[in-house]
Amino acid sequence: MALPPEQQKSPSGMTGQAAPSQETSMASMIIQRLNEVNTRIRLAEERLEQNKERLRVFDDQMLSIRENINGDITKINAQIEDMRKSIKNIDDTIHHIIKELELTAKKQELTVIEKYVDMMDPTRYVTKEELQRLLKNA
Repeated sequence: MALPPEQQKSPSGMTGQAAPSQETSMASMIIQRLNEVNTRIRLAEERLEQNKERLRVFDDQMLSIRENINGDITKINAQIEDMRKSIKNIDDTIHHIIKELELTAKKQELTVIEKYVDMMDPTRYVTKEELQRLLKNA
């Protein structure tokens, strides 16, 4: 740390006024250091502003992405709900078909009916007109 000019020692070792060239070089050195510090501060402030801007952009992007994701989630939830309704409708339809199938004749029942029809053989029945013709001819 530099001493005030009145406390600085002269080359002879005594305290007193420093030489003018020494004061000028000391002042220019102080000014140079202040300029360096100012430059560093300015650079640090610029970096800080750049980082703030990057953070703003990043934040905006994150908000946009979040909105998109929320919209996608809403769409997916709606699709899931539609699928649940469709599955419920399919389930109801299957139950209805099962009930209808329970009311239909089974193969065994159809076989019994077929045997009765074969025994009666309606193709061998005589119509009224055929009977009258047979009676006239007889």
